[in-house]
Amino acid sequence: MIGVNKAIIVVNIGFMNLLMYNPEITKKVKPFQTEEGCLSLVGVRKCVRYKEIEVRYQDVNFKEQRQKFSGWTAQIIQHEVDHLHGIII
Repeated sequence: MIGVNKAIIVVNIGFMNLLMYNPEITKKVKPFQTEEGCLSLVGVRKCVRYKEIEVRYQDVNFKEQRQKFSGWTAQIIQHEVDHLHGIII
């Protein structure tokens, strides 16, 4: 819209909110079938997620970070990164 590609997500990781600028999932391990809901849709949809992921992103100070996530947090990050790419479950 403004000629500059920027992507931002914020994920609650239990004890804090983690802001990620331009997140990119660089590694996916252990795929599994699940169902997810979304505030953009009614009901739930089947999808494939990964139990463990690695994400490269810029932090609040625009410093590049790499971090591994697993479980519920990994699933939420995958869902939100999909939204950044125009994918709704």
